[in-house]
Amino acid sequence: MLSLILASAIAGAGVPPVTPEEARVRRELQAAPHAVRAFLVRRTGCNHWGGEEGYDAERAAQIAEAAHKLRCNRIEADEKRITRQYAKSRRVRWLLATTREWDNLP
Repeated sequence: MLSLILASAIAGAGVPPVTPEEARVRRELQAAPHAVRAFLVRRTGCNHWGGEEGYDAERAAQIAEAAHKLRCNRIEADEKRITRQYAKSRRVRWLLATTREWDNLP
């Protein structure tokens, strides 16, 4: 499932980028290591679900399940690990910084 999400995120689901920054993110994602791409998909998912409101029990359960599947409770530790692992890669450092608050990838 993660690979399907990753593939559509990288392909941009056929939607052209809106800004030059989004175009660059798309290019850099295609060239980034798989572990980095997978992490960024997870982080944007966590950002998305973290901004959702659990307005009833069913919705709250849906949000909690998505956060659990994405391992959002580990996202900060995983980011530190990725940052250390790819410390010499300008591409990875740029992607991590640029997309930090994003809830969707182009």
